[in-house]
Amino acid sequence: MSATLTQLRSEFATPCPTLGAVRERYFSHIASDRYLLRKINAGAIQLKVTRLGGSSKGQPVVYLHDLANYLDMQRSNAA
Repeated sequence: MSATLTQLRSEFATPCPTLGAVRERYFSHIASDRYLLRKINAGAIQLKVTRLGGSSKGQPVVYLHDLANYLDMQRSNAA
């Protein structure tokens, strides 16, 4: 388990926080969940989003291991 994943587990109470919670913490420069989702779907942000219930109308969530992978990738790209 990576240090990033351990940190995220202590930061969030659930293994799959909502896209809004992730946006507020890590993408505060993006004004809305809808715009963040649009950038993710366009491939500008390489983050995996899952919808609860398996339907297109389910609430978008981000699994912590996917968020940890994204953050680790960003860290390695910046180095």
